[in-house]
Amino acid sequence: MDKTSVTIASAVNTLSDVAALRRQLDAIERNEKNNISGNISLENIKKQCDVLQKETVAKLSATTQQQVEAQDHLHFVVKRTKEINELIKSLNDAESVDVCFLMDCTNSMQKYIQEVKDRIFETVKLLKSRFSFFNIRLAFVGYRDFNLTPDKQFSILDFTDEKEFYSFVSTVKCEYGGDVCEDVLGGLQKTIGLSWKQAVRILIHVSDCPSHGRRYHNLPEDQDFYLSHDADGSIGTNCIQQLVELRVRYFFGRLTNLTDKMIQQFAKSTSDKTAIQQFHLEKFQNLLPFIFDSVTRSISKKTSSIMKTYAVNSENPLSTESLAKNSVRRSIVFDGKEPTWTRIQPKQVQVVKYECNSDLNCEEMMQSKNIKIADSPFAEGALRLAYYGLLQYKDIWGKVVFKEYKGVTGGDNTKEMYLEMLDCQTVADYLAQEFNKVSPATNSTAMIKKIKFIMTKLVFVPQGNEGKFRYYTMERFIEGAYKKFSNNIGYVNHQDPALTLQAFSHWTYERTNGEMIVVDLQGIDIGDHQTYLLTDPCIHATDLKRFGRTNLGKAGIKRFFQTHVCNIICQTFKLKRNEHQPDRASSKCDSYICEKPNSSMATEASKK
Repeated sequence: MDKTSVTIASAVNTLSDVAALRRQLDAIERNEKNNISGNISLENIKKQCDVLQKETVAKLSATTQQQVEAQDHLHFVVKRTKEINELIKSLNDAESVDVCFLMDCTNSMQKYIQEVKDRIFETVKLLKSRFSFFNIRLAFVGYRDFNLTPDKQFSILDFTDEKEFYSFVSTVKCEYGGDVCEDVLGGLQKTIGLSWKQAVRILIHVSDCPSHGRRYHNLPEDQDFYLSHDADGSIGTNCIQQLVELRVRYFFGRLTNLTDKMIQQFAKSTSDKTAIQQFHLEKFQNLLPFIFDSVTRSISKKTSSIMKTYAVNSENPLSTESLAKNSVRRSIVFDGKEPTWTRIQPKQVQVVKYECNSDLNCEEMMQSKNIKIADSPFAEGALRLAYYGLLQYKDIWGKVVFKEYKGVTGGDNTKEMYLEMLDCQTVADYLAQEFNKVSPATNSTAMIKKIKFIMTKLVFVPQGNEGKFRYYTMERFIEGAYKKFSNNIGYVNHQDPALTLQAFSHWTYERTNGEMIVVDLQGIDIGDHQTYLLTDPCIHATDLKRFGRTNLGKAGIKRFFQTHVCNIICQTFKLKRNEHQPDRASSKCDSYICEKPNSSMATEASKK
């Protein structure tokens, strides 16, 4: 029998006692009316009845309150679990990918076409080991030049599976082009006509020569027999805009500088600066990492968009329409310059600080501080605005950053949201301090870096005289370029996988006996190259009432392990393999994916 049932049974017994006393009281009153004297004192029985009645009412009230709280908790857990399950389904659907290879099929490109054919099974196997619900369709468009007959100018295969793709590419033959330039625009037009349908759509274009037309290159006239082709740029612009409308992400594998002007022209055709990204292949052995990065980045972009909508929209978590309707964003004017602080008056504010104990529960401490805060934000993230600020400590003013949620309605900017953030960051830092003290279980030469989290506090800035406040988080200002190492839905930055941080996440799961895992790690590798300074983590926990909406509970924990490949530091700490971890795919690319990232490989075309 559970506790609630025992309480109710006790209350029922008490009611029976009261009823018995009442019956006795009624009998005595009848006897007194009939002048029959009794041995029981009437006044004593009345007092006992009153006491028992009060106790019974109190117990029934407590029981009712417990029942209400239990029902509220159950309703919350059921609602959150349903939301999380729907979210996970959307994230799984985002692992369905269409990939089209657009390739120059002239003689100089033969080795790259051969590399695609030889590595396609290996590539798909590697991607499936990293994404548990990965589903891919492959297409091929090969283009040549105008001097060939129509039947030889293009080689086209619409979307299919990897086996049919392999068979088709095995038959593709390269031809001599006549001049340096090729019919790139014709290839793009054929690509647009394919049957695109998956959630994530990727075009991988590999070429060593530009399109015909003076606007696409600076070659001598004798190296382009069709120099007037697309003189006004209308064909190229239309192709890029149609790809954007189809939600196709365009990745270009750069082999020579001859294509630079062409990609610059393509980038100008759209206002979406991430629509076209350029990778420096340099040599054909980099083709597999290029394909892997292109697919991984595209899936990450799609899932991040889903998570952003979910995190800020509690009414209808996966509806962008509901997000736009319910969440009002303020009009923002940014000012990237740090203000002249002598012109800004200090404010005395209340500051909340959290401290974590060994049970990973946080206690609140209130402080009074003097601050200065810029009028306008200098930067923004997906959810929050960042303001320059100063904090007074004794007689010294130190630089800090204040962060505020963008939304102003629909529960987007509540005190509870900020406290959940403090709770999360404080627990993460406590676990990081423990991790830093752990001695490796084996004699390993692995370089294990230290981990620190920037401590965050909640600031109450008074608004008028009505007892209202504007909330900000406050943290120390850190110079340096921030990097995203992982997120809370299984993404890992393979350009810089940060082995210590991946092992740290795994370790937090074992340290908490499977109750929590610290994920979504971002920050900087500080100057000594031995310490990560991190901010804004997420924690997945079995207790869904902690750590806010980014806590995806057991589903989030499972999501981490589905893409986690244990590295040398996991092995050094003898961390146990989780049942949801993928089988380690044997691949010639493993050293690139897991151990030796090439951080200079990718650049956005728009930055060229």
